[in-house]
Amino acid sequence: MADSGFAPLADAAHDPPPFPPTPDGKYTEAQSGPWGLRPALWVALYIAASLIWLLWGGPLVTAWIGSVLAPPFAHLLTHALFIAASGVFFYWLLYFDARTLQRAARFQDIRLVEFIEQITDAAFIKDRQGRYRVLNSTGANVIGHPLAECLGRDDTELFPAAVARQLVDDDRQVMASGTMHSREQTVALAHGEFLFRTTKWPWRDAAGHIIGIIGISRDSTVLKRTEAQWQRANDELEERVQARTAELTAANQALQDQIAARIQVECALRDSEERFRQLTEHIREVFWVYGITEERLLYVSPAYEEIWGRSAQNLLERPLEWIEAVHPDDRARIHAAHVAKLESGRLDEEYRIVQPDGAVRWIRDRGFPIRDAAGYAYRIAGLAEDITARKLAEDQLRRQQVELAKTSRLSLAVEMASNLAHDINQPLAAIVAYAQACLGLLRQDRIDPRELTGVLEEVAKQGLRAGDIIRHLRDLVHKHPTARTALDLNALIHAVVHYAELELHWGGVTLQLELATPLPVVLANNIQTQLVVLYLMRNAIEAMYETTAEPRSLIVRTALEDPDTVLITLSDNGPGLSPEAAERLFQPFFSTKPGGMGLGLPASRSIIESQGGQLWATPNPDQGMSFHFTLPVYHGYQAPSPHE
Repeated sequence: MADSGFAPLADAAHDPPPFPPTPDGKYTEAQSGPWGLRPALWVALYIAASLIWLLWGGPLVTAWIGSVLAPPFAHLLTHALFIAASGVFFYWLLYFDARTLQRAARFQDIRLVEFIEQITDAAFIKDRQGRYRVLNSTGANVIGHPLAECLGRDDTELFPAAVARQLVDDDRQVMASGTMHSREQTVALAHGEFLFRTTKWPWRDAAGHIIGIIGISRDSTVLKRTEAQWQRANDELEERVQARTAELTAANQALQDQIAARIQVECALRDSEERFRQLTEHIREVFWVYGITEERLLYVSPAYEEIWGRSAQNLLERPLEWIEAVHPDDRARIHAAHVAKLESGRLDEEYRIVQPDGAVRWIRDRGFPIRDAAGYAYRIAGLAEDITARKLAEDQLRRQQVELAKTSRLSLAVEMASNLAHDINQPLAAIVAYAQACLGLLRQDRIDPRELTGVLEEVAKQGLRAGDIIRHLRDLVHKHPTARTALDLNALIHAVVHYAELELHWGGVTLQLELATPLPVVLANNIQTQLVVLYLMRNAIEAMYETTAEPRSLIVRTALEDPDTVLITLSDNGPGLSPEAAERLFQPFFSTKPGGMGLGLPASRSIIESQGGQLWATPNPDQGMSFHFTLPVYHGYQAPSPHE
């Protein structure tokens, strides 16, 4: 029984068990008397045997002894034998009963040890000196020593000094008071720190004397941790409950607010529907609603009858009646747009309709989808507007713009012609001078006519150039289609600078050329582009007449804006323009010059735009204005190789 923590509590430790064990190795309940008979039964048997002796056995023995001895001696011997047999029987019965009690006590000790071993907590029995007499396996594991090393040793030998002192004091208190003692304390052992709740009470003998200590020590470490975790979980749950309660309260309040808002919205919706009805019945546009799910027209405003000249009730009964009224030239396109509208939910078309009296009206019809909360388009709403007056005004404006463009081109040509008159006079004067010199030499008849070839070629060249300028001016005035060719802008600017040298000199203007090289060729008309550059240069020179700033500077730049566009910029340091004047700069007939017609810049923009470019102006950060225009790069041109 040493494996169960049993220390002998009696001297008969090695005596065999009085009763055989059960098949599971445990002992049965203790019994009294030999062969399992109870003491009362033995007394009954003794009385029965005595009666049998007195009634039958005694007389028989007396008669047998009386055959040998005298009758008085036979009676005495018979009674002596009975007394001796009774004494031996009672001695043997008392001895066996004492042995049975001893073995029963031993058996109780064994059952106590087995019971202690089955306890999951640490259980122990100590004697008055504090030595462990009984200790279960759980207690040995807590102490951290083998069970055999713990038995017979006290706390000072098994625990740290501080822990041992506390345990010894508790033992003394229990034995001194004779009452139960309980304590919960944290114990630091070699294999960790644990929280134990230990309960001790006195161990008494049969006479009630205290002979030791019995105790149970429960490891509450895991329990405390579990309780702490449970408490934390409970606190968290309480917080969540409070938070959830607050959320539900807020949600309830929000729901009440939503209900109140819903009531207000419903009231507002009824008012809105009434206002909407009044609006749709009085607006000049046709308001319509098409149901995608219903696949039919749901509503059309009364303006339909005025614009289409047909009944709105007939349209609701025959939904495609409005398409039948569309002009035959537009009907196929509008029918296709109507089919596409059912898929995309959108419509934006302009078309003509023919009223029953034959009148043609222009309509702009726009539709947009109406979606539900999930984003699904279930309706299409739209407005059909009568834009006949606007179309007539656009046609009138278009005709006026054509006339204005024609007038502006004529005005520009006149203005350009006046500016180029003195430049055309130069080649004409040179032609006259060369011709007179040739005639004079020929009259003298002292020169070889072949020597005059170069002079005559220059005369022809100047004459052709003057003719080209005049021809292009005529084309501009008559708005004939202009031919566009591949141009080298840098070379073109150098040529224009030659024409403007006299104005630059008279105006005291310093010209600065910042031409990007290499620069791809552009696709444009040579003469018209020269006229625009020359007009912008002379416009900048005239602007700088009004400033006293020195020096007067004109910068001409070329650059590649992107792979498809070349940018030309002319910047001056003149007085600039006010914001109001800058906004109206390209409006026809607006001019900041006294006596100016205000057609030069609009005409220049028209020329550049007709060649695929753009023309605009920006104020300089410090002083003056910059004019910019772009021309498209000519990708069909292949530059010659440097080795050719």
